[in-house]
Amino acid sequence: MNDDAERDSTPPTDEHVAEPVAAPENASTPETQTPATPARARWRPWLLLLLLAALIALLVQRPELRHDALETTRSAVMDGLNISPRAVYALRLRVAGLHDSALGQRWRSAVERAGADPRRFTTRYATRDEFAADQIEAHVYETALQRGERFDIRLRRDAPCENCRDALYASLERRAADSDDPADWTTVATLDTGGETDSRVVDQNGDYRVVLQPELAAGVSYEIAMARGGSIPFPVEGAAARDIGSGFGAPRDGGSREHHGVDIFADRGTPVRAVTDGRVRTGTGGIGGNHVWLSSGMLGIGGARYYYAHLDDFSVESGSRVQAGDVIGTVGNTGNARTTPPHLHFGIYTGFGPVDPAPFLGPPPRLPES
Repeated sequence: MNDDAERDSTPPTDEHVAEPVAAPENASTPETQTPATPARARWRPWLLLLLLAALIALLVQRPELRHDALETTRSAVMDGLNISPRAVYALRLRVAGLHDSALGQRWRSAVERAGADPRRFTTRYATRDEFAADQIEAHVYETALQRGERFDIRLRRDAPCENCRDALYASLERRAADSDDPADWTTVATLDTGGETDSRVVDQNGDYRVVLQPELAAGVSYEIAMARGGSIPFPVEGAAARDIGSGFGAPRDGGSREHHGVDIFADRGTPVRAVTDGRVRTGTGGIGGNHVWLSSGMLGIGGARYYYAHLDDFSVESGSRVQAGDVIGTVGNTGNARTTPPHLHFGIYTGFGPVDPAPFLGPPPRLPES
């Protein structure tokens, strides 16, 4: 069914290509011109300083934003440099002269040994386990994740004894889905061991693993729970994954193009809801018929864009801001879907183009009890 929004899916832009303008005959050449410094150029450093001060003030006043900014920065550094506390401890072993000793070599190879036979899971997993002080080992838990899924991890170690050296190093690592090289794992994040839930949305398909390893001669008990699932609410009220009738990438127009979204079937008039906070822009033309673009990110700029097509009618004004869960329209079959049953064409677009919405739309993760 030709009901996706290939031609409507490219976000409109206000940029235009200007016609070249010929220079006047008496205009001076660049070599003879002495450009004056615009007044606004003199103010630019002060404006940047003012914006920086405002950002710092915002982070001070909003602890949750400060935490997100620090976490994002830390994750970016770890992902780029492949650094983890476990790697720092290995460096300490080298400084102490233990790096190449029998103990040091066995400690450094523990993750590779455990990774050769990891504890695999699909949707949810929970266990309680321990490291014996007289053993040198690591524990590895592995699963495959898709872009858009949310991965929740709750790790709680038993309270460490006073003045004991019993650090537990915990990290989340990623490897490309088409790789089986044990050297290809890179650190995504260091995990909390105090029982806080670490929740993150996956930005790349691949194999993911949680790696746990204590320092030498440390006895540590812990419990861990992990779950994967969708990261955004379902956009059609009362619908679920079972109501998706046409998936991402399906051929359209005899194979000349692909379906850049998913089709969610529901009765005409079923409420369609915003999946995130943002700004909406409505439209009525093209093969999408009545459609809405929902832009997330600060001021509607820089985040993902969500495309709702074939709506029966609108419940919002174009240009208005909405909150996640607000009704923005109802299911219909306008545009090129007029010969098909009512459904919502739902697409997700980033700066790199369309992405498959299906992993985003799974049931939310539910952590099991360990």
